[in-house]
Amino acid sequence: MKINLTETQKFYLEQQHKVEPNSDISDRIKAILLYDEGWTQKHIAQALRIHETTVWSHLNDYLLKQKLNNNSGGSVSKLDNTQTQELIGHLEKNTYPSTKEIIVYVKAKYGINYTQQGMYDWLTQHKFSYKKPKGTPAKCDELRQKEFINKYNELKAHLKPNEIIVFMDSVHPTSATKITYGWIRTGVEKLIATTAGHGRINLTGAINLDTMSIVTREYESINGNATVDFLKVIEATNPLATKIHIVADGGEAPVTNEIKLFLSESNTINRLYLEETYGIQLPTNSVKLPKKVISQLREILSNEPSLFKDPSILNMDKLTAKLLLSSLRDVLPHPKLVMHPLPPYSPNLNPIERVWKVTNEQVRNNVVFKTCNEFKEKIHEFYNLIWDTISSELRGRINDNFQTLKPAF
Repeated sequence: MKINLTETQKFYLEQQHKVEPNSDISDRIKAILLYDEGWTQKHIAQALRIHETTVWSHLNDYLLKQKLNNNSGGSVSKLDNTQTQELIGHLEKNTYPSTKEIIVYVKAKYGINYTQQGMYDWLTQHKFSYKKPKGTPAKCDELRQKEFINKYNELKAHLKPNEIIVFMDSVHPTSATKITYGWIRTGVEKLIATTAGHGRINLTGAINLDTMSIVTREYESINGNATVDFLKVIEATNPLATKIHIVADGGEAPVTNEIKLFLSESNTINRLYLEETYGIQLPTNSVKLPKKVISQLREILSNEPSLFKDPSILNMDKLTAKLLLSSLRDVLPHPKLVMHPLPPYSPNLNPIERVWKVTNEQVRNNVVFKTCNEFKEKIHEFYNLIWDTISSELRGRINDNFQTLKPAF
């Protein structure tokens, strides 16, 4: 006779044993757990002060019938087909942390009693398993993700010689102990010292999926100036590239004025030009321009007509700053760098997010750092020395085989 309990079965048997008032059922549970842990039937009988044949009967009942008591076990009465389908639908929409809550729900809804083992058996029979739900950003937009994937595939298919694509992102890991799952010997409680260190490192990185090469830089803070510096790093580390397409988060630092000016975005340059040359401060894009500003713009038109692509726009009744800027001169974009912003709330579309996860696995998980400097040294050592030795093995995990995130509701 051989019983191999799953971790979930062990969990529920342990939980039931803690609250089981019936001593016979309690002995049955102990016998099953001890036998699974390698005890002989003879030793179990001695420990429980019962006959060895009784131990054999307990084990046999559980092995053949999943039985834990002296009667038929399970529920007082079974759910009919309609009730079963209703409960399945309810459990697909609602996630309960344990069988106890499901038992309470079934009792209140149908007047049917289940033991924890009986409910566990019902759940496994109907293909439910105890696992952690997968989180998804609440505001993700599946349509915009699909649009990005189509544009990305089009870009990738028409890359010219010496053009490359890199994925960029920033991350802020701390030196505090990061405890995670790991294989630990059964019956052993492994302790890991926890630290409340608040030391952190602010990193910006970029990965080229074709070569699996990665470049990172540490900054005091991640802002527009830091991002401009990192864009210069990307350009300097790819001297042979004629065009570098950078896929990055579309929010926060990548859309600051410093970056827009560095990449020669027309609207930002023309705003700054009007302010520095003529003292005109345009309002936000959607605001209607006051008459005074329009009069100033007419004077500029007479002196500098080349600034305007469409001078007639000054005759509009409701001219906004956005419409004005769209009618001003185009400027030459950055000769090598092109930004491609990601849709909001779509970390699934940036492969470097998986690099950060690998970094945690290699450097941080279940590791205690004595000082913040030691923590930073290990992070830099990973990217400078270790990454190149493991990167080729990670292609199956870090790639652009994108999947869209579906909203949870």
